Amino acid sequence: MTHNSGLRTQNRIRIGFAIVVLSLSDDMTFPKRVLLINQYFYPDMAATSQLLGDLARWLGSKGWEVVTIAGRGSYANGGKANGSGSVRVWNGVSVHRVRCTDFGRGNLAGRLCDYITFLISAASAVAIASKPDVVVCLSTPPFVAVLGLIARMKGSHLVYKVEDLYPDIAVALSTLSEKSLLTRLLSRLSRFLLRKADWVVALDEAMRERLQTAGARCVETITNWADGTAIRPDAQARKTFRRSQDLKGKFVVLYSGNLGLAHRFDSVMEAAKQCVVELPDVLFLFVGNGARLKEVQEAAKGLDNVRFMDYQPRETLNELYNAADVHLVTLRDEVSGLLFPSKYPAALAAGKPVLLVGGRGAPFEREIQSKELGWTCPHQASAVMDVLRDALRNPENLEAMGKAARQVFELRYSTTVVMQRWEHVLNSVLKGDAESGEAAVFDKKKAVSTRSV
Repeated sequence: MTHNSGLRTQNRIRIGFAIVVLSLSDDMTFPKRVLLINQYFYPDMAATSQLLGDLARWLGSKGWEVVTIAGRGSYANGGKANGSGSVRVWNGVSVHRVRCTDFGRGNLAGRLCDYITFLISAASAVAIASKPDVVVCLSTPPFVAVLGLIARMKGSHLVYKVEDLYPDIAVALSTLSEKSLLTRLLSRLSRFLLRKADWVVALDEAMRERLQTAGARCVETITNWADGTAIRPDAQARKTFRRSQDLKGKFVVLYSGNLGLAHRFDSVMEAAKQCVVELPDVLFLFVGNGARLKEVQEAAKGLDNVRFMDYQPRETLNELYNAADVHLVTLRDEVSGLLFPSKYPAALAAGKPVLLVGGRGAPFEREIQSKELGWTCPHQASAVMDVLRDALRNPENLEAMGKAARQVFELRYSTTVVMQRWEHVLNSVLKGDAESGEAAVFDKKKAVSTRSV
C-alpha cells in the first residue's frame, strides 16, 4: 500500500467515524435546558401558574433540565408571596422567584407596579443566568417575551406561548383606543416579538390566524389542558362536596376561575333573578376572583340562589368540578380568537356539560355544538333560562353530554396528548425546524392533531 493510499484510507475512516457520531447525536438523549418565564408559577392559583407547573414537571420527567423564573407575588391574593428571592427545587425543577412588589390585582396602579418590578428583576435574572437551549415565555402579563429576547441574544431559541393577544384584547374591551399612540406602539412591539420568536404557540385556530396575520413566522396550535387524572368523573367526590356545602337537591351551575373583563355576567345574573321564582332548585356558584367580582356580587344582593367562594386549592378541584351539574363559561363576543378560557378543558375533564354564554365565533363554541357537549347561547337572559329549563326537563341528556365531554377531553385536552405536542415543538426548535417553517412535521400517528377532533 502506498503512502498516499494509506492517508486516503485513514481520512475515510475519520470521515466515516464523524458521520456515525453525528448520526448518533441526533438520537442521543443528553440534558436539554429549558427556561420557563411567567410572572406567576406553581403553587399559585393562576391558571397560567398551574399550566406552566404541569409543563415543567412533564419536561423534567423526560430528561430536560428545567429552570423557571417567576415573581414572589400571588395572582389571587396580594401580599401573600409564593417564596423568597432564592432558588428552590420543586419536583426537580429549579424555581427562581425574583423580588418584585406584590400589591395584587385590586387596582390598576398596583398591578402595573407589580408587573414593571417583575420585568426589571426578571431581566436581570435572565441576563446573568446560564444560557438555556430554549426559553418559553407566556403573554400574561403582556410582553414578557421581551425577556426571552435577552436569552435569544445569548444564543437561546425563543418559544412564545400566547395566552391573550395584546393590545388587540385591550382594544376589544375598550381599555385602549384603537387609534391611540400607545396602541400603535404596543402593536408594533407585539409584531416585533412575534417576528423574532422562533416558534409561536396559539391556543386555537382563530388565534393562530391572527398571529400569522400579525407576522409570526411559525405558529403551532396547542390548546391549554387539564389534568385528567386529578380531575375526572367521580360520584363520591360529588357527594362529598355537595354534602359539605349543603347543596342537596340543588341544580348547581358552576363558574370557576377568573371573573375578568373579557367575561360578561349581566344575562346570567338576570337569569338568576328569574330562577328564584321559576326554577328555585337552580343555584349559581361562583368560585374565584377578578375585576368583575364586585359587579357580580352587587347584582346578587338579596338572591339566596347565588353563592361565592374564593379560589380553591388544586387538591380539592376534583370535588368542586364534580359537584356541578353544568359548568358555566362566559365570554364577550368581541374577544373570540383573542383568548381561550382554561375553565373549559377542566369542565370536560370532569365529564360535565358546558353552558357557553357568548363567545360567538370561537372555535370551542363550534366544538360544543358539533360534539354535543352542552349548550351555547347569546348574552340574553331569556336564552340562559331556555337552557336551564331544557337541562332540568331532560336530565338524561346531561349524562350523555358529560360522557361526550370526557371523550373529547381525552382526545384533545388531556395532559399526555398536549404535553407530547409541546415536547415536539421544543425538540423541533432545537433541530432548527422552525426556521424552515416545518410546523406540520408532528407525527400524527403518535398524537392526535388538534384539527382531527
